[in-house]
Amino acid sequence: MMKNLLTKRAGGSRVVTENVAVLKAIETVPKIASIESDNYYKEPVTIEYYIPKESRFAYQVKYLYVPLYDPVAKEGNQTMVMNHFKELSEPIDLMKVMDEFPQFLVKMLDYLSPQMAIIENLSRSIQDGLAGETESFKKALYTCEVLRKFEPSIVSLEIVGDYTTYNINWLIRKLNALQIDFSLEDPTVEFLIHRYRRFANEAGETIPERFEILAEIYLEQAFPMSHDDFADLVVGD
Repeated sequence: MMKNLLTKRAGGSRVVTENVAVLKAIETVPKIASIESDNYYKEPVTIEYYIPKESRFAYQVKYLYVPLYDPVAKEGNQTMVMNHFKELSEPIDLMKVMDEFPQFLVKMLDYLSPQMAIIENLSRSIQDGLAGETESFKKALYTCEVLRKFEPSIVSLEIVGDYTTYNINWLIRKLNALQIDFSLEDPTVEFLIHRYRRFANEAGETIPERFEILAEIYLEQAFPMSHDDFADLVVGD
C-alpha cells in the first residue's frame, strides 16, 4: 500500500490527498443522530499507511456508513404490492404475494420457476424472522443478495417493484435495530454506495468528505482492477 491516500472521486473529478494526517483525523464512527442510526449500512474499512520514521506500516479501522434509500414504486401493480407490505411493516415475500394477489400467480410462476427454490428459502427465512427467530433475518438478507443477481425481471418490473433493494434495506435496518452482526458482499456494498451518490446528487446534497474518502478506499480494496485499468489493456485492431 502507498503511504498516503492518493485519490478520492467526487462528481467525476479526481482529488488528490497527500496528507496522512487527514486519514488519522477521520473519526472512527461519524456523528449521526441516534434516531437515524439504523438507516445505514456500516462497513469496516481498514486504512493502511506507512510511517517512514518508524519504517513500518500502521493500520486503522474506520466505519463507512452508507445511507439507505428505498425504491419508489411505479403506479399500478408495484404501488399496490409495495404499499401492502409497507403497511404490514414486512419485507416483500414473493410467496405471500402469490397467495394474497392471485391475479399475479400464473405470471409469477412462469417467470420465477428457475429461482423458485431460492424464493421459497427466502420466504421461510422471512417468516421465521417475523415469528421471533431473529437470526433468520440474516439468512433472508443473504438470500436477497443472491436474488438481486437475477434482476431486473418481468416480475419486479411489472408486478412487485424493486423488491430486492426494498428487502435489503428493510433487513439491514432490522438487523441494526436488533444489534445482530452481518456483512454484505462487495458488489452489494458497491451498489449501495452508488445508490446513495445518485440520490444525493439528484437532491443537490453535498456528500460528506469523510464518506467519499472511506468509500474510495473501500472500492479500491474491494475492486483493485477498475474499469480504467482494464481499458489500458485493450488491444486495438
